[in-house]
This record gives sequence, C-alpha cells and structure tokens, in this order.
Amino acid sequence: MRINAVVSVTHLTPQCLATVLGLLPAAPDANTQPIWANRVDVQIPAGVTTYGYYFDLANFPPGTVANMATAGHVTGQVQPGTAGAPGLPFTDAPAGLGFGAARDITKIWIDIGATGTMAVIVSVDLRN
Repeated sequence: MRINAVVSVTHLTPQCLATVLGLLPAAPDANTQPIWANRVDVQIPAGVTTYGYYFDLANFPPGTVANMATAGHVTGQVQPGTAGAPGLPFTDAPAGLGFGAARDITKIWIDIGATGTMAVIVSVDLRN
C-alpha cells in the first residue's frame, strides 16, 4: 500500500515518518513494533529555498529520537527544488529489492534546514 502525503515539519524538530503519516499515535519508544516499507521517498517542494534532512536510525536502539548533533543520525540531505526542476528526492530502498532491503519507518525521521515550518512531500510503499 502506498501512502503519499505532504507533511508539516518544523526546523530542529525531527519528525518520525511513521508518526507524521498517522501510523503511530506518538513518537516511537523501545516497545514500538516495526512498520516495514519497500521504498521511502522524501522531497522538498518546488519554490522552497531550504533543504531537508533524512535520518535512518536502523542501527540505533528502538525508541532513539533523531538528533542533528548525534554522530551517525543524519543519513542524507534532500535538495530544494525550483519551479522548473523539483529537487531530487532522497530515496531509500529502491523498488524491486527483496525483503532484506525493507526499511522500518518507525526509525526514519525528517527535518528541515531553515528556521520555521515548511511542507515536505513523502511517499512510502508499505510492505503488505
């Protein structure tokens, strides 16, 4: 099942992808069960002048909260777009890979690089 959404993210307040998509009622904790996805795409909309951050905490204990200052938390940056060319998305686990490539979206977080709140486009292909 694919979920496409535009979510609101506030600078220096990383958001768990599963939470902003409404699949978890609150931020994950040590007892949260994984929610597996075949593919995760995150994109900054055209016209925005800042970039985004992508965190994959797969190697950290369950319940870890993403933090810009913690070594190993930031996995990638998402480029801003222009009216003629949307920024390149950050894509994790390209479609067609086997189960071993699935991502637990309770451990994927997003943030933005500028003061304020802005929209971030996300698309997640949940594993059935």
